[in-house]
Amino acid sequence: MPVIKTKNDLIENWLSIARDKKTNSEQFRAAMDNIALLLFAEAINDVKGLSSRTYIKTPLKKIQVRYLEQKNIYLIPVLRAGLSMLQGVKMLVPEAKVAHVGLYRNETTLEPHWYLDKLPKKITKRSTFFILEPMLATAGTINQVIQRIIILGSVKIVVISALISEQAKKKLEQRYPMINFYVAAIDPILNHKGYIVPGLGDAGDRAFNM
Repeated sequence: MPVIKTKNDLIENWLSIARDKKTNSEQFRAAMDNIALLLFAEAINDVKGLSSRTYIKTPLKKIQVRYLEQKNIYLIPVLRAGLSMLQGVKMLVPEAKVAHVGLYRNETTLEPHWYLDKLPKKITKRSTFFILEPMLATAGTINQVIQRIIILGSVKIVVISALISEQAKKKLEQRYPMINFYVAAIDPILNHKGYIVPGLGDAGDRAFNM
């Protein structure tokens, strides 16, 4: 199934910290960072075409090894909350490119609107996009980002998110059967403001002490 819920105890631990309303901004950022890092480590194993083999010499003998071609990886934090998930992932793949995108949600209509698009203009067949978005509530924002990446010509897209609502799960699995969504948890409902319940509140506000 496109939506893959982790069973990692470390991720469960950090998600519990992120959910707690008593968690301060520094702790919240640490939690989101670690969730993203651990989910990315799981997701990268399922992406084909990112690794190559070569020979190296250890102090004792020549061996064949496998390594990631990081130049083909694009990390896409969705501003502003997605920035809280970037540092840990970038530490794992320091040579990966970072392309920021920014959307805000109309609080009345809940529709997303673009204000920043730093996606690349040209990509290759091996380019792989990892979208970092803490919560997938109505699926409106993530749908907009995925559509723009598809227009670039890429079908190698992975979404890393802490939470997804049941509503968003159904929409995204139906629309994007070829894309994997790695999540820490699936929450049951949205409230009248389009927030995930029980959720973790406004991830951007909590991450940046607003």
